[in-house]
Amino acid sequence: MKIIIVDHNKQFRLIPDSALLLKNRPLFCPDYVQALHAKVALVMKINRLGKYIQEKFAPTYYDEIGFAINFYDKNCLKTLIQQGFPWERATCFDGSFVLSEFVKLSEVSSRSEILCSKNNNEIQVHLFEQTIREIPSIISELSTYMTLKIGDYIAFELGEWLTSIAMNDVLRLSVDDNQMINVVVK
Repeated sequence: MKIIIVDHNKQFRLIPDSALLLKNRPLFCPDYVQALHAKVALVMKINRLGKYIQEKFAPTYYDEIGFAINFYDKNCLKTLIQQGFPWERATCFDGSFVLSEFVKLSEVSSRSEILCSKNNNEIQVHLFEQTIREIPSIISELSTYMTLKIGDYIAFELGEWLTSIAMNDVLRLSVDDNQMINVVVK
C-alpha cells in the first residue's frame, strides 16, 4: 500500500504507511517537532490495479473517498526546502497522516463543504468541487510513474491551516455536518 500526497502544484511525494493514524486515535507529536501545522486532504482509495491509465478511464479506478489531516513541522520543512533536501524529516513522522473512514463517492456531493475546526473554533471551509474535476488527470499522470495498486491512497491537499497546533488541541474535520475526523494532539 502506498500513500501518495499531491500538492496544489500537482507535485507528488510518497509517505510511509507508519505515518497513518486511524480511528481517531491521538497524535503523539514527536519531541523534535518545533512548529506543528497541518493540511487538509481529500483521499481517494484505488480499487483496481492500473498502469498508464487513460484519463477517461481513471474514474473507474476509485469509488470511495476519505479525508485526512496531514501534519508536518513547518520550521523543519522550510529549512529542508531552502537547502534542497527531501521533505521526509518534516512530513513523515509516525501518525502524521490522520485518515477518516471512507465513504462511497456517490454519497458526497462535489459541492459539499469541508469544515475544519480547532478547539471548536472554525478555521477553514473548503469546497472540493475543483479537486474532484482534476482527479482523473492526476491519476492518469501518477500511473505513468508507478503502478497503482488496490488499496493505495492518493491524497489531494485542499489547503493549509494557518494557525499553529499545540499540545492538547482537538482538531475536527466534518463534511456537510458529518464528523469525519476528531484527533487530539498529545
